[in-house]
Amino acid sequence: MKKVRVTFYLSMLLMLSGSFLGMAQYSGDTWESVKSNGSGSISLAYVETPGFVYKDAGGKLTGICVDIMDDFVSYINSKYQVSLTTKYVGDGASFGGMYNKVKESEGGVVGLGNITIRETRKKEVKFSPPFITNFAILVTQSQVPTLNSIKNINQTFKGLTAYAPKGTTNEKRLEDIKSKYYPGMVIKYATSSPETLNQVLADKNGFAYLDLAFYLDAIQKRKPIKRHPIGDQSSEQFGFIMPMNSDWQPLMNEFFNSGGGYTNTMPYKKILAKHLGDTGVKLLQTAKQ
Repeated sequence: MKKVRVTFYLSMLLMLSGSFLGMAQYSGDTWESVKSNGSGSISLAYVETPGFVYKDAGGKLTGICVDIMDDFVSYINSKYQVSLTTKYVGDGASFGGMYNKVKESEGGVVGLGNITIRETRKKEVKFSPPFITNFAILVTQSQVPTLNSIKNINQTFKGLTAYAPKGTTNEKRLEDIKSKYYPGMVIKYATSSPETLNQVLADKNGFAYLDLAFYLDAIQKRKPIKRHPIGDQSSEQFGFIMPMNSDWQPLMNEFFNSGGGYTNTMPYKKILAKHLGDTGVKLLQTAKQ
């Protein structure tokens, strides 16, 4: 009997310890530590996003966010004569998983991806300056009639179901449209943007907002989706996130403000062209007008 009890208690302890390990958050060196020691490392959490953070043919992470962070590290090492390195953490599968882990992390941790800068989020995490203006695109399958006025969405999209990742800006966009123009709109939820796209592709009566990167990726892969330009929105900006206890934000601000503004530089523009292509860059230029 005692052996059974001991075995039971040991099993419980192993389960609990495994749970606590699963809850462990990310950590990285503080800027104060890097500056004092002359070296250190920061952890980069991410959510896989076409164009922004994705794996190349060799399985290596690349993208707009990855290249910008490489430039950031080079800037810090050059200006302050330190040896700063990076390591990628997490599996990139979930926006919510990445965001929540960064929020609960310690020190030199940065979150990368399609992270909208919101006032509500500023109460939970620190943001870098914006590195791009997002361009959200309203899509359906190709046979759906073109929406000519957002005010007529309750008629043109009558009987259609909206899809959105829960807790995202694109969910908020649909909620706003529902409140203003389409009270009877049905919204169903997904866990990610790729899942949202798959739901629209599986439902001929589905529609959704896709961020520019996901839209471009779908077009490149010849997915049967249709853009409704009248629904395009470009109101929000993306930024990198850090835990509230991070001391890296001033360094991020300095980097983005250097040289007349990092996003005005040729290296930055080459990064956009490299990962978004001419079509993506032209859409972004449209968004700024």
